[in-house]
Amino acid sequence: MKVPVWVSKEVFEKALRSFFKNDSIEIISFISKDAVPVGENYTSDLFRTTIVYTTSKSGNNETISVIVKCGNEDGGVKQDMAKHLHLFDKEAEMFSRTFPVIYQILGHHYTLSSKCLYTSVDPHYIIVLEDLTTLGFQMLPRHIGFDLEHCFRAVEKMAQLHAASVIMYEKDPSLVKHYGEGLYADNKLVREWVKVGYQSVIDACSRWPGFEKYGYKLHALGDEALERGFEAQKRKLGGFHVLNHGDLWVNNLMFSYDSQQKLTDMRFVDFQMVIFTSPAIDLHYFIATSTKIQVKLDHIEIILDHYYAQLLANLARLQYSLERVPTREQFKKDYNHRAFFGLMGAATVLPLVKASNRSDASFDNIVKDQGPDGFGFHAYNNERYRKHMEHLLPYYDSFGILD
Repeated sequence: MKVPVWVSKEVFEKALRSFFKNDSIEIISFISKDAVPVGENYTSDLFRTTIVYTTSKSGNNETISVIVKCGNEDGGVKQDMAKHLHLFDKEAEMFSRTFPVIYQILGHHYTLSSKCLYTSVDPHYIIVLEDLTTLGFQMLPRHIGFDLEHCFRAVEKMAQLHAASVIMYEKDPSLVKHYGEGLYADNKLVREWVKVGYQSVIDACSRWPGFEKYGYKLHALGDEALERGFEAQKRKLGGFHVLNHGDLWVNNLMFSYDSQQKLTDMRFVDFQMVIFTSPAIDLHYFIATSTKIQVKLDHIEIILDHYYAQLLANLARLQYSLERVPTREQFKKDYNHRAFFGLMGAATVLPLVKASNRSDASFDNIVKDQGPDGFGFHAYNNERYRKHMEHLLPYYDSFGILD
């Protein structure tokens, strides 16, 4: 991937001067390279940049590593998606306005994300972030997914974000006005993607012995499947709503470990799909896209219980009246009611998560390249995807959503 020419010395000087609050910083040199391989990121271009800089105070050269997130300007589905879903505007809003309030509510020793050094949406989209790998954070292999311990840590952090956002919304509802739509915004581009996803699942089911019935059921729903998925993510009048991360798949969570490889911390990355709606949205999406098969088999209810307990604990700590929080029964009813959102994630995002690291891995190709050797066919017919869907299809069917 080629670094855009406008990712320049001037941009990095602005970023470091702003972040360190030091106007005397000067950039000596910088080197950028791809931050992730092809197939590990789908909505923006990511670069890891090593910057050498100096300040008039020290006179010494300092080095810092940052992640540079750029809007793709080469055309195609990636650029269209970023534009139609306002991905960069939303993430810039998260770092500039929303997170400062979230941390003020939680307490500044809580950390949910990387630090942001700089954002700009005009004339080009660019976000410069702290490189979490320099703090010892790492991504886990997306093909494998998370075990129960990592799932618990993820929903603990999820509950912190969700709880703080409840308080934030009550203090200032305008802080969520940019978060009305998430990944599945109701527009032509997303509808085409979801429609292709459902059809690809139907086609795959016809090739999986014993799973034909799920293909028949999904086929019988026709366009109603689209509507049910979009409907499942909407806010309800009088409902309990939180700020959902909106895109909790494996690569958007990073973990750190001690010298004994014991899990110590976690950070969320990528806040382009944030949506203010039911917490069931993050839970369904996370379970569909990010958990190990064994977790899907044995531990979904345990994860939901752990999340709910953590949500109550965080709200209580923040002195929010728990009488205004759904009961466990109401929470589960809402989760069940929104099960089609999980199926939509399994039909559209999970194939990308389980696909191999192919050079043709892209949104364009999963939508357009459905030939037997194409990326789209591979994504829906590889063994990893099939094994997960063998558990997820009966799971979603158990809610009665395919009838």
